[in-house]
Amino acid sequence: MRRSFPRVALPIFFLLAAPRSAAHAQFGLERVVSNIDVANLNAQGSCLLNKSVLRAASGGRCGLYGWGLEVALSLSPDTAHTQYQFGVGYGQITGFQSVNPSLDLHGMMRLTPEVSFYATRVVNTWFMPYLGVHTGLVTLSNVQAYIVPGDTVASFSATTLQFGATVGLFLPHSLYLDTGFRYRDFRALEWRLPKGVLPARWPKSIIMNALQVTAGYQFDVGGLTGKKKK
Repeated sequence: MRRSFPRVALPIFFLLAAPRSAAHAQFGLERVVSNIDVANLNAQGSCLLNKSVLRAASGGRCGLYGWGLEVALSLSPDTAHTQYQFGVGYGQITGFQSVNPSLDLHGMMRLTPEVSFYATRVVNTWFMPYLGVHTGLVTLSNVQAYIVPGDTVASFSATTLQFGATVGLFLPHSLYLDTGFRYRDFRALEWRLPKGVLPARWPKSIIMNALQVTAGYQFDVGGLTGKKKK
């Protein structure tokens, strides 16, 4: 005959197991946090590369702008000639407008989040070159679309997976500069329309492939997280 646990034993079992699981999770989180050694704050500018339903608000392809914040985990000992890092960041980009003069757009694109892998060559000069690859979710969230002329408003949202690559230089005084490519293809826009019918020439999809230039400052946070030099 198969024996079963008394009902009162089940809550006791979970109460005993929960602290051990929580302790393992906390230990794992502490190990991750202890490996965070830098944080980056940056400003970005970009140019749309393809023929798109969007343009920069200034009128051409260039002029999109934004900012980003990233923390990076060291994957290599400090004595290695090539340093590898894994980064997780957040950013937002705005400054885009519709090429359709009857449509006035107001909104921003958010990276939520972007994950990156970097390889930096340590050399005895005033700069250090690095390469990076990137991916992550990119969202056009509740972009407001005003019909011109007039003040009738609609809105749309879209999410896609971004891919990119970067080449850059670490400079003196904890500064860095890089340029790279970003692939973004929003294949389906989710419109919220006042009359439920999408007007002619309004976009159903958006491609925002871009050449991006980033300049930033890197903070050493190893002392705050417990990361020690090796």
